[in-house]
Amino acid sequence: MVALLIAGSILAHQIEAITVKRYGDKKGEGGMFFNSFLCLFAVIYFIISDQGGFDFYKGIWIYAILNSLMFATGFYTMYVAFRTGPFGVSKLLASFAGVVSIVFGVVFLDEKLSFIQCIAIVLIFISLILMRYQKQTEGEKKKFSVKWIIAIVLTILSNGAIGILGKIQQVKFDNIYKNEYLIITFVGSAIWLFILGLIYERNSLKPTVKTGFLYGLVAGVCNGIANWLTLVTYEYMNLSLASPLKTGLSMIVTFIISLLFYKERFSIRQYISVGIGVAAVVLISL
Repeated sequence: MVALLIAGSILAHQIEAITVKRYGDKKGEGGMFFNSFLCLFAVIYFIISDQGGFDFYKGIWIYAILNSLMFATGFYTMYVAFRTGPFGVSKLLASFAGVVSIVFGVVFLDEKLSFIQCIAIVLIFISLILMRYQKQTEGEKKKFSVKWIIAIVLTILSNGAIGILGKIQQVKFDNIYKNEYLIITFVGSAIWLFILGLIYERNSLKPTVKTGFLYGLVAGVCNGIANWLTLVTYEYMNLSLASPLKTGLSMIVTFIISLLFYKERFSIRQYISVGIGVAAVVLISL
């Protein structure tokens, strides 16, 4: 069951990332508006998938509003990273968010890890560190601009916070507000991004509405499915274990997509990192 949940979440997130990357490459401007529409489309999934009715308990609002800020930050900074750098390295480095979740789960939630699981998690980190470097060939455009680096760092921090907030609210409210929590989160994110869009990207609103509808629909629905599956995964597995397992599998899938679809070139060091990631996933599965 856990394997299917994580696989489904990874697949949905990969489709979302490819869609966002394609829109950014084709249109470029209007990133805040585009991600605002993406959030609204993601809400549709949580509304139609609910079967027990909604109960927006007041205590959930604090966590959901904080989460919406993190989502808005993560959405836009990942969009900027895709526009200013390579797909594969951007997506793989964003996986460092798992470090934040793992440390929090072990230190603050008192989650226990076996010796083999600790080794696997260390291997995940080693794999990610090796993956961070990509050799730049002569005549190739600069991939690691200051803007790209800032976007990646903010993506890592915000995505790490998203995992932590999701787990905390599950523990505090006995896991009964999945859809309500995510509805508030995505509506809030849409509002934050739309307001910022009006401030910084006002002239791109009409073009984004015209050309970004289909892209936003696909990316939004995939994001909704992925986040719902992630929350369900936390019911069966600790945060400190689910995060590295998802990170390892996602790294492998991202690497394959980068090679096949984007024809990105990787160094021998990065091939080794993927092999280490596979070994780590096998150990975690044990």
